[in-house]
Amino acid sequence: MIIETNNLCKRYGRVEVIRNLNLQVPEGSAFAMVGTNGAGKTTTMRTLVNIIQPDVGTATVLGKNSRSLTPHDFTQIGYVSENQVLPERLTVGQYFDYLRALYSNWDRALEKSLRSRMDLPPDRGLAKLSHGMRMKTVLVAGLAFRPKLLILDEPLSGMDTLTRDEVVEGLLDQADETTILISSHELAEIENFTTHIAFMDGGILYFQESIESLRSRFREVQVTLAARKDLPAHIPESWLLPEISGHSLQFIESDFQTRELLHQKLSEHFGAVQFDAEAMSLREISKVLIKKSRSIKVDAAA
Repeated sequence: MIIETNNLCKRYGRVEVIRNLNLQVPEGSAFAMVGTNGAGKTTTMRTLVNIIQPDVGTATVLGKNSRSLTPHDFTQIGYVSENQVLPERLTVGQYFDYLRALYSNWDRALEKSLRSRMDLPPDRGLAKLSHGMRMKTVLVAGLAFRPKLLILDEPLSGMDTLTRDEVVEGLLDQADETTILISSHELAEIENFTTHIAFMDGGILYFQESIESLRSRFREVQVTLAARKDLPAHIPESWLLPEISGHSLQFIESDFQTRELLHQKLSEHFGAVQFDAEAMSLREISKVLIKKSRSIKVDAAA
């Protein structure tokens, strides 16, 4: 694993921002961390690059404890954040002149290619860049030295559609040689290159798995009942957000295996039924998980 955390915890006052986090990011993956605002994603990423230190537990990055990362280690780690600070007295060109001297593994040909694709004007002052142009600048800076690991904290936030497409194209070009850990609310844009996913909420990691596994087990189910029914008191735990009205039932199956097995479960609870089970996008699955986690919090507070 290129990243591995062991019972990682971080608290600010009475608020536990990360709770016993055990994250595993395979080398060569494009790993997405999703969840609500305040889920703990940014704190996790900052811990991985030693911007902040955990209160309990450890984080291992590139085989080393994150607290012990050296300047040489950081020549193998790219970090891009939507809140990244730039030296605004410099122009775009001067900024890249400065960065080249810091990395012995800097690839000028790649830099030139990325800057051309991202349409970054060398004479433009960093202070005068739009948010989207700033994010393209720091992304090129994070890619041009060909890091083994690239950590991206909401890199697509606030961008227009064209700018997001340009950024995603740049990431796709590097996905084969760089492990990418990304948090983003723009799930439709990252779904095409994501290989693994983790869902966090309230500092808790609920699951982590391959994107193929996630897609295979989630289905949106619409059921037509032979007779009017009420929702039974006991239904499978994998049936998320069930709603029933008259002859219609809908829910999300989070442990789909086969249509035959799902039909058997439905028949056991409702008798004769007809149903459709449709695959879901990453965005749709994420919305369901967020709604589910919110309902758990409401029930716990009641």
